[in-house]
Amino acid sequence: MERRSIQTWLWAVLAAMFLMHAAVFWSLRDQVRDGYSDFSIFYTAGTILRRKAGGHLYDSGLQFRVQQEFAPHVAIRQGALPFNHPPFEALWFAPLANLPYPRAFAAWALLNLAILGALPFLLRRHVALLQRTRVVFWWLAELAFFAVFIALLQGQDSVVLLLLFSLAYVALKEKREFAAGCWLGLGLFRFHLVLPLLLILLLHKKRNVIAGFLVTALSLVLISIAILGWQEAASYPSYVWNVENSSGSAASLVSAMPNLRGFLHMIVPWTPRVAVVVSGLSALLLLWASSKWSDSGEGFDLSFSLALVTTIVVSYHVLAHDLCLLLLPLVLLGNHFSRRNWPRGFARAALLGPAIVLLCSPVQMLLWFRYGRFSILAPILLLGAVGIAQELSRTAIGNHREPA
Repeated sequence: MERRSIQTWLWAVLAAMFLMHAAVFWSLRDQVRDGYSDFSIFYTAGTILRRKAGGHLYDSGLQFRVQQEFAPHVAIRQGALPFNHPPFEALWFAPLANLPYPRAFAAWALLNLAILGALPFLLRRHVALLQRTRVVFWWLAELAFFAVFIALLQGQDSVVLLLLFSLAYVALKEKREFAAGCWLGLGLFRFHLVLPLLLILLLHKKRNVIAGFLVTALSLVLISIAILGWQEAASYPSYVWNVENSSGSAASLVSAMPNLRGFLHMIVPWTPRVAVVVSGLSALLLLWASSKWSDSGEGFDLSFSLALVTTIVVSYHVLAHDLCLLLLPLVLLGNHFSRRNWPRGFARAALLGPAIVLLCSPVQMLLWFRYGRFSILAPILLLGAVGIAQELSRTAIGNHREPA
């Protein structure tokens, strides 16, 4: 197939995905306006801070009363949709809480769209493919990505985390390791997605990254203590654990997680022994991804991609909107194969198969909206990780054979 026809086909597919997302968003606009989206937890936290009641940020009764004020018509909610993110994140939403809920949601959506619009410009000096392709194509690709659509629909914060991971990638690429650690530290509002990546970097003795992370983390801890007070801050981990495990819909929620935990939870009864197996497999996968790390030019992009995919697979809590982080590996892999031939056989299938699934919104919509079995994606993502690892080995062999 000629390159021009491939580009035309890609434009058509992305446009179809985008229009599908727009149609679903329009059909759900009343639910979004009425407060069904996850954004209600952030608006609740911002409202509590605006009322100078930070010490009661995790009071479920107060959260429910606040939610009843701006979302009284949410029929499926018999209690608070809990805000369980770290206290410092609530500061971001205190200004938005001055607006009526629908306007606050719109303002947050516009901010996320601005971030998505800026990402190609942030990455383009290190990703040649972004320089050779019109920026409109990449904007369309972002909005055609199912995880981004879910993040915007739910008013989630995953797009902000994508920005921070992208900034960390750029900083590592430019050998500014302390800055990379600071960007990762700012992502601690999603600590379960930051810490696995940090562990991989720790295993490679990236001391400056760890230093930057610790400085930022300490600052955020102090801010959180100032918001909550010592006693409430100390009880925050147990609060998160209880929320994660005591929800009446916890089983269905875990089955919607595209990670090891969600996949095993779907196929076998969840027992302490299964939890130990998940922990052991997660540790092995992190060690495996760490063993493949390379700081060389092409090798670094592949290593960072492998680390991000592995992070998703081993994370304890990950949902559909969190997969927007995979935009970065997809772009880096696209850039890599714009300069190299695709591998053959299993390696090619392991790379292309997961990419096609991630770019096919109808499949993900069925798994997410209809069947609630998004965890089926976990082995598909793991297959993609294997493909990236094999490409890392192939690239290293190719570089080794090149004459000096």
